[in-house]
Amino acid sequence: MAATSNQIKSKVWDNKQEYHLTIESLRMLLENRIPLIRLKEFATPQECEILVAQAELFNFDCYQNVNPKIERIGITVFEYNRISKAAYFQAVERTTKLRDCIMAASFNPLERLMVKIQECTGATVRIASEPLYGSYYAGLIRKIEQGTQLHIDYAPLEQSKWEIGTVIYQLSWNLYLKFSPNNHGQTRIYDRQWQPGDEQYKLDSYGYGDTVIADADTIAFQPYVGDVFIFNTRNYHTVEPMDGQRVTFTSAIGLLPNGEIILWS
Repeated sequence: MAATSNQIKSKVWDNKQEYHLTIESLRMLLENRIPLIRLKEFATPQECEILVAQAELFNFDCYQNVNPKIERIGITVFEYNRISKAAYFQAVERTTKLRDCIMAASFNPLERLMVKIQECTGATVRIASEPLYGSYYAGLIRKIEQGTQLHIDYAPLEQSKWEIGTVIYQLSWNLYLKFSPNNHGQTRIYDRQWQPGDEQYKLDSYGYGDTVIADADTIAFQPYVGDVFIFNTRNYHTVEPMDGQRVTFTSAIGLLPNGEIILWS
């Protein structure tokens, strides 16, 4: 799957064109030649409803030092990067058991996606792991209902001393489990990728000022329950606020220099 600069062709970024998961579309997404991939009917409405019901038996925590509020079940390297690697991996076992309990009573979207990517690419697809610590956590059940700031998610910048910091491309996938039908809560992706000089536009723990995306092309997508959307998280992106519920299952996807594909949260 690894790509070199001379393989990168002209962009498509056609708002009307929809891309399904193929080895070619995945390569194009990694190289930022298309804005997103959609896996229609990845899960049934009943599967999504049961997973949400099981998750709501437990408490959703909030990200620390993130405004507007984002709730989730699971842990993220984003937060533990400010604490310690050791503390993150101490929490992995507990949160993995909770995630597995929820999935055992519903279904396993993480395994389903990993199988689809492996079948599509022929690459090794695995949960990220850290020497001396073991496997990362992967698979947030998340509520983003008050929107987000403009931001990126890019481990080579944010987790440079972790294994995930060695990825050469980074994506995110979101399975929409519950979504209030009011045409709000869209995700907007900009055709502008983070560059080192962009840190001058950083506002707080994760947000960036709008100057960084001035004149950039953009695309917004409306989620549908049961569908998966995958996009490149080095691209600046934001989520609109909404009235109602917006529940997803999500993790990061990264391509290592050796061609392996890893997932983590």
